[in-house]
Amino acid sequence: MNPAFPERLSLKWLVPLLLLTVGYRVAASSFDFLGNTAPLMAITFGGAMLLGARFWWLPVVLLVSSDLALGLVHGGGGGIGFYTLMSAFFYVAVAFIGGKAGRFGKIWPMMWCGTLLCGVLFYAVANTYSWFLWSGYEKSPIGWWQAQTTGVPGINPPAWMFLRNSLIADSIWCAIAGLLCFVERRSQVPGAVTVPVS
Repeated sequence: MNPAFPERLSLKWLVPLLLLTVGYRVAASSFDFLGNTAPLMAITFGGAMLLGARFWWLPVVLLVSSDLALGLVHGGGGGIGFYTLMSAFFYVAVAFIGGKAGRFGKIWPMMWCGTLLCGVLFYAVANTYSWFLWSGYEKSPIGWWQAQTTGVPGINPPAWMFLRNSLIADSIWCAIAGLLCFVERRSQVPGAVTVPVS
């Protein structure tokens, strides 16, 4: 491992972790009980933080590709909708910040806290987008609050459960990434390829 960044995870661990979790995201979308259990902000912020300033864009490409795949699987014709564009913009901003944040020393507490903060922000932005466009919400502060908490009556699960599920999934992803880094550091594999940080 790079001695200047002892908590950096090598590509041989990080790329499979990113691919596996993006694949999980697409597969989980077919099961209602797995609603919103994909670690989107962990992939975006945490993945970009571990990849560093040179490769911060890789999680964005993976997530936008999975958004398009989800559109094809669940939306009939697929394609790029306004929600996909809003999500892509958010992914780019979060990943760029994560890539820059990866230059700082001890990254694990920062990665987890940054991931959870981005998760809450993404939830608020996505639900505000839904509140603005969906006719089921009253266009008032009460309607906005409903979009952030209970969602539309009669549609299950309530909106707050999506936030809970995403924060749990993000925390699990950060823990797995941290565990992989610990295992890699303990094994001291000679010649491990790490991502250079610019």
